[in-house]
Amino acid sequence: MTGVADTPLKVAVRTLCEFAARTGDLDFRYTPAPSAEEGIAGHQALQARRGYGYKSEYLLTGECLGISVSGRADGYHPHKNRLEEIKTHRGDVSRIREHQRALHRAQLRAYGALLCRQENRKSVELALVYYDTGRDKETEQTETATAAELWQELETLCGIYKAWAEQEAHHREQRDARLASLTFPFPDFRPRQRQLAETVYKNSVKGGELLLEAPTGLGKTLGTLFPALMAMPKAGQDRVFYLTCRNTARQLALDGVEKLRSAQPKNEPWPLRTLELVAKDDACEHPDKACHGESCPLAKGFFDRLPDARAEAVQSKEPLNQANLATIAAGHDICPYFLAQEMARWCDLVIGDVNRLFDQ
Repeated sequence: MTGVADTPLKVAVRTLCEFAARTGDLDFRYTPAPSAEEGIAGHQALQARRGYGYKSEYLLTGECLGISVSGRADGYHPHKNRLEEIKTHRGDVSRIREHQRALHRAQLRAYGALLCRQENRKSVELALVYYDTGRDKETEQTETATAAELWQELETLCGIYKAWAEQEAHHREQRDARLASLTFPFPDFRPRQRQLAETVYKNSVKGGELLLEAPTGLGKTLGTLFPALMAMPKAGQDRVFYLTCRNTARQLALDGVEKLRSAQPKNEPWPLRTLELVAKDDACEHPDKACHGESCPLAKGFFDRLPDARAEAVQSKEPLNQANLATIAAGHDICPYFLAQEMARWCDLVIGDVNRLFDQ
């Protein structure tokens, strides 16, 4: 999210809708999709057919609840007062999942709100156009909406986004203040551990690359975690990823964070959000089910219940390890594995397997 306490918030329509307008089930069933190149070509092919006066990639901007909202609609025809959102696909259009359709429609209606305000229109025709790149076939869903109803919907989305962004800005201030004065959890460093910590800190601040080899017993876990976390405020970093090759090393990192936490003043909050990412096989509550709402009960309605689960998770005073996150997920009847994937966006320290760097 763009914006801190003293600067205005800015958000793209797509980002706004992906955060505040997602509804429905998780659904990871395979559906054929065009490549990025095919998608671009499909957009361009449709835009070229629209005729005189049609404006492609139409820039829309506006301010809603103090947030600067912007984006480029795929196309607008001023004479017809028709706004289009084009989505490319392959195969039967009925295979496009309902939660995807709902998100597409939310984006289109957000663009419509901005357009009516920008062009001083009282209403607009909205067309959600699905284009099958393989068969050169268009399927349209059209509706007419008033400026008032569209703006009300945009205000709802912006209200959700603004509340979260302000909360995150406050968290960032608290976190950075605590990390800037972080204290080492032992009276002194081990031999050569200070040199390790200083090297990691300086490298983190300047944003360079660093390859280290250190012997067993040096204290590598705290020797890297402590300086990396302490450098975050000065480096302006959102989060630190601590990736390991072994589950035991992951637990050592979690233990190291707890040692750091215990060493801080007891009368001050510990605002660092720590997340443990585990393999899907380890987190899945229904390994005999497929990842979609028609099979798994924790996938059904996932996005409807995600906001409350996410809000509880960020307010947790405990690290979001596998057990704690599973408890939160169970309280909201959603999948703990995919809740963890979502929380990786909002946590300060993410501890997981190194393969995630390459696989995800």
